Amino acid sequence: MKRIIFASMTLIIASFFTACGDQGTGNAGNKPANNANAANANTAPNTAAIEADIKKMVNDVAAALAKNDADALDKFYNDNYMLVNLDGSVQNKAERLASIRSGKTKFESFAYDEVNVRTNPEGTGAIVIARSTAKGMNNGQPIAGQVRVTQVWRKTNDGWKQVSAQATKIEAAAAPAKPGDAKMPETNKAANTAKPPAPAPANK
Repeated sequence: MKRIIFASMTLIIASFFTACGDQGTGNAGNKPANNANAANANTAPNTAAIEADIKKMVNDVAAALAKNDADALDKFYNDNYMLVNLDGSVQNKAERLASIRSGKTKFESFAYDEVNVRTNPEGTGAIVIARSTAKGMNNGQPIAGQVRVTQVWRKTNDGWKQVSAQATKIEAAAAPAKPGDAKMPETNKAANTAKPPAPAPANK
């Protein structure tokens, strides 16, 4: 009987120490994970610096377009670059650069302003919305005035590259009508200009 009791106590004590040991191991196992989380927090992307870098590249692209420098643009456009032009036509990178080299696309002036940059949380991608003011020929079509441009940028092994862009013409807002300029509806106009009926002859 004593042997049975002694064996039972031994098992209970062994189980207790095993449990304590597991807890210690568990805490130790959490340390690398906590360290990794702390490292990730310390290496969070500097979005302000990224936005500043991309704004500079956007202006560098504008300078290259103003000079019709296809070789400079080749370094900014990603291999799978796609452009949606004002007329809805689509050009890939090779077609865009060929259009510039041939003179089918040729600018006298080109500049961006109102540049707004939004990056993703990982700091690997960004969307740019800007306004361009340009004069010249774009894909064989004359262009002059202002265009709203949306660009997508991606961080690659070779640095930031422009993946796609789309242009939308900014239409001039219609001038508000003046109170005296309001046009009379045709139905009301006809009613107001109609001659009044002749008076009925008086009874004699």
